[in-house]
Amino acid sequence: MAFFEWNDSIALGIPTIDGQHKALFEWVNTLDAAIKNGDESEAVGEVIMNLITYVTEHFSEEERLMTSCNYPDLPAHRQEHDQFVSRLREIQVNFLHGHKIAANVLDFMVEWLVCHIKGTDQSYSRFIHQRV
Repeated sequence: MAFFEWNDSIALGIPTIDGQHKALFEWVNTLDAAIKNGDESEAVGEVIMNLITYVTEHFSEEERLMTSCNYPDLPAHRQEHDQFVSRLREIQVNFLHGHKIAANVLDFMVEWLVCHIKGTDQSYSRFIHQRV
């Protein structure tokens, strides 16, 4: 069973971004499965690296969208993105230094993503939909 099941309560109504959000949760679920399966640390490390890469690309796309619409809260939104990526990199460094990824790390990832999408992402989504 997946660690997180997508539901439409966190959809933004922007198909590309919603698809990317679903993919982010799939990466978290993949990481959860790798840890639960006791996969070799190399496999877990690879999933973490791929998650960071995907998150960074997704955030860049969101920020381009916000820039194209002159979204006024972009600087604060970008700061949230930067803080999350920094936290993921900390998790990666700790993992590479031999620390296991605990369930609370996965909980943090899901909680942050859900809160971010339901909060600041919904704000820019409303802004974009009002301009269309």
